[in-house]
Amino acid sequence: MILMLPFISIIIGFSSALAKEDIVLPNIPRITAEELRQMIDKGADLVIIDTRDSGSYEAGHIKGAINIYYDPTADPTERQMMLMALPMDKLLVTYCDCTDDANSAKMADELYKLGYDRDKLKALAGGSLKWVELKYPMVAKQQ
Repeated sequence: MILMLPFISIIIGFSSALAKEDIVLPNIPRITAEELRQMIDKGADLVIIDTRDSGSYEAGHIKGAINIYYDPTADPTERQMMLMALPMDKLLVTYCDCTDDANSAKMADELYKLGYDRDKLKALAGGSLKWVELKYPMVAKQQ
């Protein structure tokens, strides 16, 4: 039994390391759904950016969110023009529907490379999937 403890410690350490490696762009700060909900409820001055395609956005998005689609295969010029029009003095929160926050973290990183302060950039941890899981409201585009 005593011989098993070092082995178990190695496995636990290894799985923790794997979990950290699974985070896309870990240098991009994250915000939890609970924290974002509190900020929205308190009327915080922020911009929420939905990085999903327009169909997903129209089907349901976080209230007040704007839609700037993150498509890594497309020419980034148009997207970057929209990103550069965002205010530099407000907190910018990006979200996607990826469990690993991939697209939202990549867009936040793109904003950073365009000159935005990293302290004013956050990716929603768990994205819209976590938001919906917590039964927080989504709004759909009226037809």
